[in-house]
Amino acid sequence: MLVLIVNNSIRIIERLEEIISESPSITAIHRAYSYEEAKVLFKRNRYDIALVDIALWKNESIQLLKDIRKTDERLCIIALFTPMDNCIYEQCKSIGVDFLLDKYYDFEKLGGLLEMHHLNDKT
Repeated sequence: MLVLIVNNSIRIIERLEEIISESPSITAIHRAYSYEEAKVLFKRNRYDIALVDIALWKNESIQLLKDIRKTDERLCIIALFTPMDNCIYEQCKSIGVDFLLDKYYDFEKLGGLLEMHHLNDKT
């Protein structure tokens, strides 16, 4: 599976890469630090999973999530937040975000979500 991580923190990206790379089903992990970088990568690649920080600079996260969902309906989108307010939560759900995770407290859930997605892709 090809994974894209979109986050403006190199430390968060590195930690996510550590966790994700433990999954044997991951073939490659790409990084984007901004909306613009993510858009370029989505034009070049077909991702299986996108992990998107809900707090990108210039508040472009919601637009990026919309763009990603339009690009590929089958793509698994995991939105990372801290903290999450109800308005953002509802926007994410209406866009079709598959999972919402607290980027500081839910990291341990990532491995299970990736494997679940991989198994669902095979069926």
